[in-house]
Amino acid sequence: MHITCPNCSTKFSLPDEMFKDGAQARCTVCDEVFPLIQPAEHNVEVESQEEISFSESPEMEETIAPDGNMDALIGEEGTFGLGEPKKKKKSGKGCLVFFLILLLLGGACAGAWYFAPELVNRFLPMKEKAQSGPVTVANDVSRISLKNISQYYITNEKIGQIFVIEGDAENRFGVPKELIKVEATLYDANNVAIVAKQQLAGSSVSLFQLQVLAKEELADALNNKVEILTNNTNVMPTKSVHFMVVFYDPPKGVAEFGVKVVEAKNPPVQ
Repeated sequence: MHITCPNCSTKFSLPDEMFKDGAQARCTVCDEVFPLIQPAEHNVEVESQEEISFSESPEMEETIAPDGNMDALIGEEGTFGLGEPKKKKKSGKGCLVFFLILLLLGGACAGAWYFAPELVNRFLPMKEKAQSGPVTVANDVSRISLKNISQYYITNEKIGQIFVIEGDAENRFGVPKELIKVEATLYDANNVAIVAKQQLAGSSVSLFQLQVLAKEELADALNNKVEILTNNTNVMPTKSVHFMVVFYDPPKGVAEFGVKVVEAKNPPVQ
């Protein structure tokens, strides 16, 4: 026999023996619970199998209970479940829109990376550079030690009296250093600086040269690039480099002097 859901008008075909007094059914389309045997005023439509028409509209599609499996129709609270709920067709529009959004975002990121990489790098986490051995600042001079310092006046036959300060700069870092530079300062009796001069270590002249060379010749000898690059590059730990600072025509009233390291660079990474 056929029965129609009073709520959504879906038709179902059930065995005749299920139509008993008090029997209820639950529509699997709209979940409406209703009695299988309804009062006459409800106008329950009961039809024979021969009257079923398969040309009905989708809204009135008939659902047939599975043969021989009555337990499958039993729902909650002693009601019967009528048929299988209709499955909605999945739409591919949502996936297509999501794919297009990802494609646009990927294109925008690629364009930003190509045309403005510095802007992209500002928003990326900075990578920590791996370093081996002790880390030192490029111009850290805290562990360059001065030793064997001496000072003296000497008369040059072309310049006159000159003042010389010389000594050794020792590398006490755990890594090599190079281009070590010192600064010598002359002070008066009131500890006021009179004159200061900076000099790269690595080159020096003999006592005889201090006595006979002209001012320009002495300056060229003390700034000899070949000697500086030979002696003042890749200074290994515990090794020393010699320095010499010469003041031409030193001012009167010099009472004391001072020497300090002002620069010590790290060798280039190989």
